[in-house]
Amino acid sequence: MVAVLIFIVLPLVLIVVAWRMKPLVPRDGRPGDAVGGSLVAGGMFGSHGLEPDPVSVPEDTDAVRFDLSDVKARE
Repeated sequence: MVAVLIFIVLPLVLIVVAWRMKPLVPRDGRPGDAVGGSLVAGGMFGSHGLEPDPVSVPEDTDAVRFDLSDVKARE
């Protein structure tokens, strides 16, 4: 009976409570910040006042090449 309470009832109750909780920080209305992460970070670390980038641009990096010719084979 205790196992049913711990492994079935308790997780279900916690999931229902989590869905019904009100967020502590309101969502940011700016595009590019879907969950309001910059608002939370601005409150913790100070806001820089810049708008988020509208489009993510991947960095222009080269593939790393490893030279393993000097490594001895296992015996």
